[in-house]
Amino acid sequence: MTKLSIVAISIIGMAGAAFAQGDRVFDLPKLTQAPVLDGVIDGDEWNGALELDCSPSRVQADGAEYGWRDIEAQQSEVSVNQLVQSDGEDAAIARTDADFNSRIWQAWDDEGLWVVTAASDNVHDVEGGDRGWAWWERDSLSLYVDLLNEKEEAVLNGEYTALNIVNFQARPLESSPFTVSWARTVESARSDEDGNDPDLIDGFDNGYRDADGEFGGEADYVLEMFIPWENMLRFNLPANPVVGTEMGFSWLPPDPDGDDAYGGQLQCWGWADDPSNYSTWVFSDTPIAGGGGTAVESNSWGRIKATFND
Repeated sequence: MTKLSIVAISIIGMAGAAFAQGDRVFDLPKLTQAPVLDGVIDGDEWNGALELDCSPSRVQADGAEYGWRDIEAQQSEVSVNQLVQSDGEDAAIARTDADFNSRIWQAWDDEGLWVVTAASDNVHDVEGGDRGWAWWERDSLSLYVDLLNEKEEAVLNGEYTALNIVNFQARPLESSPFTVSWARTVESARSDEDGNDPDLIDGFDNGYRDADGEFGGEADYVLEMFIPWENMLRFNLPANPVVGTEMGFSWLPPDPDGDDAYGGQLQCWGWADDPSNYSTWVFSDTPIAGGGGTAVESNSWGRIKATFND
């Protein structure tokens, strides 16, 4: 099993730093051309997008920079490693980068939010238990986003103004009626009701690809996601984002590894249950550089794949 090295983490940190305005405040670049959601990332499509990592090493780095709430439980002030040792999983692998690590690229345009993640995983699991809608039991990626960047101090299922949770399971869109889930703030409370309703999530899109061992794991994958502003306008988004708009965000990838119920997760760039702890996007008119990329340029896909190697 090839693990993501600390050197690789530092490279990713430098890539994201180009967009950093301050303490966990990032410029969100604007796409000039929408990517093809096919699970394939070439050297141009996402070149210049905001790039962040989410991994056990990220939590370690955050603990060193921001301090620890509980170092034994791997809880930093801004992230937490809640991966668990699944049945049959080697203790030396569980809860390390060899268990799960990922990179997440983010950008926006006038139509919506665009995201792609490349995940190095040792077990691919989208089976979960009997509740197909229970995304926390399946390999997936959840975006916790405060559409108004209220930075409210709250706890999970507490009172909110504009918290939204969008989850994409790591599978093709048409493979399950539960591939996309959307929880909204309704009457100041989190509402998961009808989170998979086809009318509610119409317009959400994804691209998925099994990547085998492409990033050093045994069950790697690429997941591209599109979240349309039109849908968000029906609930907590007052107007289409423009340059200068701010939103709070946290990334949460579950990683069950064959368990039939909740099997662990990471929380990165903010504790998901506390919007006051989220990182911040500042919507920028900096265009994503399309065209002209090569396999070895600093932001190219070739470089990205190389950083997964120890």
